[in-house]
Amino acid sequence: MKNEIADLRCTIAGLIAENERLKTALRLIEIKSQLPEESVDLVPVTALYEINLHAKEALK
Repeated sequence: MKNEIADLRCTIAGLIAENERLKTALRLIEIKSQLPEESVDLVPVTALYEINLHAKEALK
């Protein structure tokens, strides 16, 4: 019984850490994906690529 409780505590700690990682990734995606004040056509491709990379990482 003690081992099961210890395993559950470790699992919960892992889930909390994963949740924090996902929240951080989501905040970064939200910041990076805000539309600029200038024309959308002027958004650098590198910025779009970076948003895509962060989104893929968050979905893992």
